[in-house]
Amino acid sequence: MGIGYAALAIKAGLTPFQTVIMSVLIYAGAGQIMIATMLAQGATLFAIVLTSFVLNLRYFVMNACIFNKVEDAPLPVRILSSHLAVDESFAMFMLMEESSIWTYIGLAGFAWVSWIFGAIIGVLILNLLPVIVANSFNISLYALFVALLVPAVKESKDLVILVILTAILNFILQLFIGNWSLIVATILGAVAGMYIVDDETILGESYNKDDDSKSNSCKTKEVQ
Repeated sequence: MGIGYAALAIKAGLTPFQTVIMSVLIYAGAGQIMIATMLAQGATLFAIVLTSFVLNLRYFVMNACIFNKVEDAPLPVRILSSHLAVDESFAMFMLMEESSIWTYIGLAGFAWVSWIFGAIIGVLILNLLPVIVANSFNISLYALFVALLVPAVKESKDLVILVILTAILNFILQLFIGNWSLIVATILGAVAGMYIVDDETILGESYNKDDDSKSNSCKTKEVQ
């Protein structure tokens, strides 16, 4: 995916340095691919920043869950480690029975370095690849979202309905508001999801309305 992102970024007009430094400073996976795609489509800077903010809001929740699990971690270490949060590292770390902030930093840091090297490799080999191969990276964003969506929608008809509804909203809105359709469709889809998808589907079998303390995901501290 890092190589695919680099291919899209270079095609969108970014320099090799800009392509790699975005992976170092932003490190948002699908967010970076989306930025490159929007740049290629001529979207405004404000629209790109706002769309990235909406798409990456999930990192607030992820970091809150991680820091709940490693409550003894010093604040400066938490601030530094928050930059490393991505879906895959978060999922692996939250499945661990017991762990520390340093285990998380090692896990997530390795993924970060791998993503950076992927961007570097993409920048170096893009011109060496056949045109048909280089152009195939244009589907990277769609392939990534399909990979994230399929495991979830297999288990829930409600999620299938929500995904289809959001896609239809995005298609219709694009006819009227252009690049802003993704932002508006995402927000409207999230609001609709509050009523279409129940909490148990999102939180898994550990969810229990009668006893929040049994949840295996984020656990809130009881106020004494």
